[in-house]
Amino acid sequence: MSQPALLGRRRECELLDRVVSSLRGGQSRALVVRGEPGVGKSALLDYLGATASGCQVVRATGVESEMELAYAGLHQLCAPYLGRLDDLPAPQADALGVAFGLRSGEVPDRFLVGLAVLGLVSGGAAEKPLVWLVDDAQWLDRATAQTLAFVARRLAAEAVGLVFAVRDDDGDDPLAGLEELRLGGLDDASSRELLDTVITGSLDERVRDRIVAETGGNPLALLELHRGLTTAEIAGGFGVAGAPRLSGQIEESFARRVAALPPPSQLLLLVAAAEPVGDPVLILQAAAQLAVDAAALGPATDAGLVEFGGRIQFRHPLVRSAVYGSGSDEDRRRVHRALAEATDREADPDRRAWHLAAAASGLDETVAADLERSAERARSRGGIAAGAAFHERAAALTPDPSERARRTLVAAEDKFRAGLPQDALRLLTIAESGPLDDHERARGDLVRAHVSYATARGRDSPALFLRAARRLAPYDQGAARDTYLEAFLAALSAGRMAHDGGIVEVAEDVLSAERAGALARPARPADHLLHGLAVLVTGGYAQGAPLLRDALDALRKEVASDDDPLRWLWLGCLVARVVADDAAFEELADLQVRLARRAGAVSLLPVALSELTTAALLRGDVVSASTAAAETGSVMLATGGPVSLERAGWLAAFRGDAEETAHVIDSRREGVTRRGEGQWFIATEWMSAMVFNALGRYEEALATTEGSAGHPYDVGIASWYLPEHVEAAVRSGRPERATASAQRLTAIAEACGTDWALGLAARSRALLSDGDEAEELYREALDHLGRTRIRTAEARAYLLYGEWLRRDNRREDARGRLRTAYEMFTAMGNDAFAERARRELFATGERVRRRSVDTVDELTAQERQIAELAAEGQTNAEIGTALFLSPRTVEWHLRKVFAKLGLTSRKQLRDAVRGGDPTPT
Repeated sequence: MSQPALLGRRRECELLDRVVSSLRGGQSRALVVRGEPGVGKSALLDYLGATASGCQVVRATGVESEMELAYAGLHQLCAPYLGRLDDLPAPQADALGVAFGLRSGEVPDRFLVGLAVLGLVSGGAAEKPLVWLVDDAQWLDRATAQTLAFVARRLAAEAVGLVFAVRDDDGDDPLAGLEELRLGGLDDASSRELLDTVITGSLDERVRDRIVAETGGNPLALLELHRGLTTAEIAGGFGVAGAPRLSGQIEESFARRVAALPPPSQLLLLVAAAEPVGDPVLILQAAAQLAVDAAALGPATDAGLVEFGGRIQFRHPLVRSAVYGSGSDEDRRRVHRALAEATDREADPDRRAWHLAAAASGLDETVAADLERSAERARSRGGIAAGAAFHERAAALTPDPSERARRTLVAAEDKFRAGLPQDALRLLTIAESGPLDDHERARGDLVRAHVSYATARGRDSPALFLRAARRLAPYDQGAARDTYLEAFLAALSAGRMAHDGGIVEVAEDVLSAERAGALARPARPADHLLHGLAVLVTGGYAQGAPLLRDALDALRKEVASDDDPLRWLWLGCLVARVVADDAAFEELADLQVRLARRAGAVSLLPVALSELTTAALLRGDVVSASTAAAETGSVMLATGGPVSLERAGWLAAFRGDAEETAHVIDSRREGVTRRGEGQWFIATEWMSAMVFNALGRYEEALATTEGSAGHPYDVGIASWYLPEHVEAAVRSGRPERATASAQRLTAIAEACGTDWALGLAARSRALLSDGDEAEELYREALDHLGRTRIRTAEARAYLLYGEWLRRDNRREDARGRLRTAYEMFTAMGNDAFAERARRELFATGERVRRRSVDTVDELTAQERQIAELAAEGQTNAEIGTALFLSPRTVEWHLRKVFAKLGLTSRKQLRDAVRGGDPTPT
């Protein structure tokens, strides 16, 4: 179907034509059309819908009064495809079914809902391209907006187009970052041409220019502002003077037209404005209760304000706004009361409760209780933001002060969970002004701590978590222990930048509460891990490490039978790093990722993937680390997350790229400082020192590590940090500065008793020794490290041993160790350490040609990851579920993989991927 381009919008229409062409070519597109009210966003969506021949077109419209009903907008789009619900993987089908109220079950993870929608659109587009058009997207309920943003970012080869029309962004916007079309006013020539189509007779040229200028070329303003004005007002230009904003002017124009209608028509329009779905049966039933006949719709239709068909639809959202704003308070309450009576209390209790709330003229406990029940239903469907809105409105109608404060507190808790921290703080302030009991005030403290940690990551949040934990202990010891765990994590993150609640204070508080009986004896795996960490921080490794080893062993045994092991795995990974247990670290990091994927717990994936990235780097598998890091970035784009989870700097450091490492650190420094993530500085000092040592810039490495060696906030990376300080001090000719670090590292190793720690300690002591003692320590280091997965540390030991042998004039012996180090570093892709080993080999008289790691370099990180999973025998659907992609996108990536590698079968792919394994034998 041909459609002429819109006046003055040739460029924009050509862009939309390219969107349709992409869909017909099998590629997906997502586009956000932004602009002020009336600028023509809806007209462009109409154009796209009319020109998308050969495509399925489904439209949805966000409605302001529907913003509190979870997944209301998403249901409009998915309704035609719900017959395919059972074709989805069971967890996804259940999640979407619960979200839409079609099934009962646990509160659905919102990312499982997103995967389900991704599967639906992928299946829906299998026969012909699918176009979803979403008008007034700024008024979508938050759950719908987040889901559609997630889907839009995961589309690739599904032939699906998502096009949103949204008012200019204002604050938090889930659609931010998608491709945008910024829509401004028409140019002067087009504006004059459009204005001439609606104004008859002569018009003073200066008045015409003024109207064009003052409307800014806004098409709706040009079309509507003259309506209701006299000829003299139009000719003189008086009618366009002085409104505060354009949308207000347009609304006033519509309001004038509404005021000219007969009173029954005005009341019927008010009913339609208060009923967001546009259901004509419901609207007319409500109107009948107000003694308004259906014939009253005629004058409104004749005036061009509404269209009457399968739905009653306003010409423009500003018409609805003008109608609702023109009604008196009493008329609005009457209309909502009539709509509540007309709404089926069994089929749609939530919308009925919302209408009753709008009809209330004062405090009303009955309505408040209905709203609270609606809040619980919304939360059970995963609509946390909707639950918060229902609770907030319920609180406003609650006559009892205590109950009002309680409901406001619950609303604050839900606002935080929905990702609206400032709204949570506003409601919390209101709740705390009421008569909350001590337990409720403790819950309020916890909300404040969570908001602080979510927005600032450090500084104040450890002290806030501590206060909440102390106040929770008399009422809920399980919640208190969990809060102490969060306080420990917050203090670890804040490090040296914490205010009144550092890691030592948290540890002392935990042990004090246990001694006083405020906390029960540790029972869960996390309880034992927290206790061991508290002992380690206050009493040192000698006391704490044995407790942590026992707790870690218990966790690894119990995690298989735990109903929710994901609660503890992040802590297990931390403790495994603390005690330098490489086997436990890799096992728990891998398990955490697998379980998060299986459960669809996407919000936990960034933490899990960052640990998996670290594990891969430590064993020298830069390719796998890059793949996991790329997925971390992709998931963080959808979920958000702290900078400390990013691993771009780590990747650069392990490659020995000083310039890129410094660039990443510098680009993050200001934000990290602002948020108070103090431990990040210790991690970046360690990364920088490793690169400087690799490059032989020992003075810089020493200066970098001097400030934090022995610092109490290096929990989790002390075993990595201290060896860099020792090597830098010895190589720069200041061995006396390395003594304390070597002694501390030895104490850590003896307490932990792991090969990883013992090997690092022996390697560091060897640097400070001479003669037979040094050689014995180097051999001891290689013996221990050879039994670990930490190939990077083993390669460093070969390098240092070889350098020592060369300096001892044992060139033949040195060559073997240096050659091994060179080959290992080359295989790992660590160019800086490989070059250092090559130079040492050259000094022994052996010439070595520079080599590069033999990997499947042509593949992107995502292609590599998909290839590895396909090589393991996973189907496209299984890979898509694991990586949050549709099966068609997986197939598209695999076609590119096969083309790049010249393969024709998955068996060949398995051989190619294994052949490209960068880990040396």
